[in-house]
Amino acid sequence: MIKTIENQIISRIKQDIPELHVEGFPEKPSEFRLTHPKGAILVHYQSGNYSEPKSLGYIVQDKKLEFSVTVVTKNLRSHEGAYFYLDKVREILTGYRPDNCSKMQPTKESFLIETAGIWQYSINFTLTTPVIEKYEEVI
Repeated sequence: MIKTIENQIISRIKQDIPELHVEGFPEKPSEFRLTHPKGAILVHYQSGNYSEPKSLGYIVQDKKLEFSVTVVTKNLRSHEGAYFYLDKVREILTGYRPDNCSKMQPTKESFLIETAGIWQYSINFTLTTPVIEKYEEVI
């Protein structure tokens, strides 16, 4: 489920921001190097919380998932800078509804790091999906 949702978010961003490199967050973040001439957008699952069960005899819950989108650019304030792409990602994903989920809503933005003129900011979104106990027939 997490991977499917992440892939749908990546596809949505790729569709609307084709000028940047868009992918899932690298397996080894410390080894990531920006090689694209304009920048990159990296998506990853951040965390999840479960609601109390909604039924006594059968487990039915809501899972609130948080995804983080990291914007990596060589500019800060220009029309191809971090501020521009943070706003664009927010516009693209606010209200977007991956399959079997609620609409995405932004929860926070934050500065991550600047190294040698490469700026990194993140914007986080939450959405909710149902969690239902796997049915096993008792004989």
